[in-house]
Amino acid sequence: MVLGGRARRSRVVVAAGSAVLIGFAGSVTATAAPVSEVGVPPGFAEQELRWRPCPSDLLDHALAGDGYAAARSAVLPGLDCARIRTPLDWAHPADGREATFWISRLPGTGSATTPLLTSTGGSGAGTLLDPHSFSGGMPKLRESFDLVGFDARGTSTSSTAQSCDPAVSGDPGLLGTGPREGYDILDFSAPSVARQLDDARRWTERCLAGAATTPDGASTAPYVTYWQTVRDLDLVRQLLRADKWSYLGVSQGTALGRELARTFPGHVDRWVLDSVVDPLRSPNAVLQERYRARQQAVETEFAPWAATRGTVLGDNADRVLASITKLRADLAARPVQLPGGQAFTANDLNPILFGVGNAANEAVLSKLLTIRAAVYGDSSPASVQAVVAMVSQFQLSPLIDRELGAVLSGAPRQGWWTAYNCNAAEWSHDTNAVLAEQQWAAEQAPLTYLGMGFSAVCAQWPFPGRADSQSEWGEVPGMLLITNELDAVTPAGGARALRDLVAGSRLVTVEGKAAHLVLPQRTPFGLPGGVPGTSSCATDIAVRYLMTGELPPKDQTCKTN
Repeated sequence: MVLGGRARRSRVVVAAGSAVLIGFAGSVTATAAPVSEVGVPPGFAEQELRWRPCPSDLLDHALAGDGYAAARSAVLPGLDCARIRTPLDWAHPADGREATFWISRLPGTGSATTPLLTSTGGSGAGTLLDPHSFSGGMPKLRESFDLVGFDARGTSTSSTAQSCDPAVSGDPGLLGTGPREGYDILDFSAPSVARQLDDARRWTERCLAGAATTPDGASTAPYVTYWQTVRDLDLVRQLLRADKWSYLGVSQGTALGRELARTFPGHVDRWVLDSVVDPLRSPNAVLQERYRARQQAVETEFAPWAATRGTVLGDNADRVLASITKLRADLAARPVQLPGGQAFTANDLNPILFGVGNAANEAVLSKLLTIRAAVYGDSSPASVQAVVAMVSQFQLSPLIDRELGAVLSGAPRQGWWTAYNCNAAEWSHDTNAVLAEQQWAAEQAPLTYLGMGFSAVCAQWPFPGRADSQSEWGEVPGMLLITNELDAVTPAGGARALRDLVAGSRLVTVEGKAAHLVLPQRTPFGLPGGVPGTSSCATDIAVRYLMTGELPPKDQTCKTN
């Protein structure tokens, strides 16, 4: 029983039909499946992988109404794609309910290729484009591996697609900020709290309404978890006929990678995790810590740097911070009105400062000066020019980035991100506890706090949360863990914690670097989303380990580029 649901039924029929027709034409290669493993019903373990060039799926996606996925097909040359059938619920794999998702493959150039599963993290913890991204940044990988990418369950091309209304459910950077107009996120008065909780309720309702359903009308939202996804991926390993495989994941992809290794340690070969999400903290705790880390980065990294630039913000760190704090207060009192009825508010300033440590300091400073000129200006040409610059920076550029990001991901992924987060077990459903926690976070990080977001949304989530793997770490082979020393997005403590949990692991630290992500990535055709890499030393260590399987004899420290 394959899932249907909103806009899902037509896609399943079209895709399946195309596979049959192409099979008769002789252009599909089938991979024989291995013997069924325990827990995998034969109907899934014995399916054939029907590979075909990913760009050839453009028409199928277009006919199914998936414009973003169709557009993405055009930037996947050289990749093969296959659709996987998997149990909807791995807790009951033989109950007849099934789901589908897609994988991609970039064939290796060497003679002894094995699978290297890849995940660039972020929205969905993986996309079909990932093999191109990593091979573009580290071309030697293709000498030893077939690189594999995936669109996980819950993403738009899967039959369990989760679709939220982006106007209600947060920004494409997956920060869970929501619309946040008509109140100040730092204001915890009763009227402001009521507005924020109401926004969270609408967010939850819109996401649940957009979730694909089973044929009997049940929501698929409860099944979008890493507990389910790692079992989907291990099924892929079996279908690839690989007793062991390797993994290269960054940022959010490290959370998925560690769960995959922890759940199936006997199938782990070479594991590289770059910018590690802390394994000892819940998603909520990670987010709260991130607010504080970003606030500290603003205070100790950005403000001293900005003080040396000779701007009106001030000539020492304290004056810069005072100027930014006053700017926020004045925006709260008098937002900048932009075309189309949109207002740039104090709430919109916080994501810019939250970006310190991820975006270049020069870019953050430029935005702050533009906002300041618009807030304190008059009707002079310079003030008008500042407002025009705000339109470009905060309306047109984000729109372009959203659309390009949605194409590269196959569609917006707020739905996947919401379901994944809210299905985690650690969220409180006690509104008073949530408010106390959030008020404390706002007080600790007034310039980088992003609002109640998932804390309020997941408090209203109707499905019980589920923890990830319950397995111990003792059987997991040693990994290579990589971090920038001053990363404020995934602090280095996460990599150190995982190193201590997994015996034999090695940690590579890029000293003094405050950026997020270490290893380079390149997207095809010069499209956005690439990562320059922070250390050729760390990159060389990662590539050498993946090519040879030999971990460094001890932890390593690398210089930044």
